[in-house]
Amino acid sequence: MSTQVKIGDRTFSCVKLSEADFKDIAAVYVIICVSKDGSWTVLDVGQSGEVGTRINSHDRQSCWVSNCTNKNIWVCVYPMPSSQYSKDDRTQFESFLRKKYNPPCGER
Repeated sequence: MSTQVKIGDRTFSCVKLSEADFKDIAAVYVIICVSKDGSWTVLDVGQSGEVGTRINSHDRQSCWVSNCTNKNIWVCVYPMPSSQYSKDDRTQFESFLRKKYNPPCGER
């Protein structure tokens, strides 16, 4: 079951990393650490034309775990279908979110 979370200026669908089963769609994704009180911090931001495959085999998962002490890691996805958005559109949105949240994992 997904939860809607407003990140930046858009609404993302979020699920626990352990329950993530995304289809290979073009999307921007945000990895968050959720604390007991429900607040969250951004761990990582990325984009992919095949988000399901990217999340399942992500090379930065160890960074997510080391930066989320309670291990309550969630994946949030904002679909940006190739029929409506270009890779440049996804990259620009990813850059906007990286600047806004300055996540500890991934490229800066």
